[in-house]
Amino acid sequence: MKNNLLIQFSYCIGLCLLISCSTNLMVLEDMLPRAKQKSFEVKFSQATLTDFSVNFDLVYEISNPYKKDLPIPDHVMGIFVDGKDIGLAQSHAEVLIPAKSNSLLRYTFSLNSNQLKQLIGKNNNLAFKTAISLDLTDYSSLLPDFQLALSDDFDLESSELKPYVGKMLQKKIGKFDFSYEHSTQVKIPAPPLINKSNQPIEIRLLGEGSNLINPNAIKTALIPFGDLLINGELNGLKNPFIDAVTSLTIPVPAPTITQWDRTVNVKIEDHVLNLLSPFDPNINNKWAEIKNIMYRTNSFKATDYFVDNFLDPAGFPDVSEKWDSFQASYNQLKYTVFPDQLPGPQTRGFEILVPFTFKNQNAFPVSIPIFRSSVILPGGHPFTMYVKPKDMGEIKLGEVPSQQSQIEANTEQTLYVVFTFDMKAFNQGIYSLFMKNQFEPNLGGIMSYDFGYGPLYIGYDLKNMSLDYK
Repeated sequence: MKNNLLIQFSYCIGLCLLISCSTNLMVLEDMLPRAKQKSFEVKFSQATLTDFSVNFDLVYEISNPYKKDLPIPDHVMGIFVDGKDIGLAQSHAEVLIPAKSNSLLRYTFSLNSNQLKQLIGKNNNLAFKTAISLDLTDYSSLLPDFQLALSDDFDLESSELKPYVGKMLQKKIGKFDFSYEHSTQVKIPAPPLINKSNQPIEIRLLGEGSNLINPNAIKTALIPFGDLLINGELNGLKNPFIDAVTSLTIPVPAPTITQWDRTVNVKIEDHVLNLLSPFDPNINNKWAEIKNIMYRTNSFKATDYFVDNFLDPAGFPDVSEKWDSFQASYNQLKYTVFPDQLPGPQTRGFEILVPFTFKNQNAFPVSIPIFRSSVILPGGHPFTMYVKPKDMGEIKLGEVPSQQSQIEANTEQTLYVVFTFDMKAFNQGIYSLFMKNQFEPNLGGIMSYDFGYGPLYIGYDLKNMSLDYK
């Protein structure tokens, strides 16, 4: 019984000491001005396609524990990126904190498109820092009378208060320096780099086709002829007369004082041109044109030669541009993958896959962007356009795709724009397009983009004027 009383008594003493220490600490901290962050907001604004900015709004609450107004002097809030001052500090004018109250100090930073270039595409460590020096000499008399002393084992939770504890007990605070800082990570994604892909365009049938003819086999058979027509070369062209003229030399008199019968060998080509030039100033150009047509020592493309030297001079309109267009169309056809079947009775439609490269220009990975837009009829979706990876399944309307993948930092991936035409979506097949039917189609879809914090999926429905975020 006596032991239980002793334990209870010891427990009460310990509890009183603990409460006493906590009370002392609370009083000490409440006798100094404090700053507390209230909010931090990031906003993006854009006036034009090339004029945009990011705004940071930082709010701190400053508390005045004294029974007297407390002036906060002019000070500067700096912004640092990865520890470096980027020179966009904001000044805050002097403000008066009323006695025994709190006031909000707001700091606003705006980074325009030029200033953001050093931040775009990176995971930036941003820090907002300020330091304020207060003269609390006139406030020492407002401190309460402290009837306590600090023991050796008394541990202050805030090391910043240690230099001021002794002065507070003596009511001689004087200068008080305090600072506050906000650190955060901000990702500002760089726009992707879109380029033409070297992968082939593909055409696929929807549904079953007919095996009577394989379009790819026909294309494969025509490629050698097309390559010969476009890329076939002649290994030089030498007209015998011109070849003789350009290679023949004749002796021409060139007497000197000591050798009156001296001669030199001169190409007959140069000698004749020099003799004729007084009679025709353009003789050299005319001769060069003749040689360009009838005398070539290097190999050249035969069809290009024929178009440039015969069809074009003959006055065929835009023949060079038409030939260039034909070559581009042929190369497109050559690298297009056709279906192995022809459309048949069971064919619902077709889809065309056009590849392009999407490069992530950021120092962090981003999710692959997707897009779907469909014309919606009661019978289905006759026209649909996708943007997605080739091996990704159907992007369903109103659902977040189950297949989600990323593009690693500073890498690229081939994506596809897919155009789909489904005749089955019409009530009477494709014939519905040519009949007097009333169509009231809707347009719906889903799109996504990753701003560095994960993909945002947006579904839209034009008829219902809805926009859903996933």
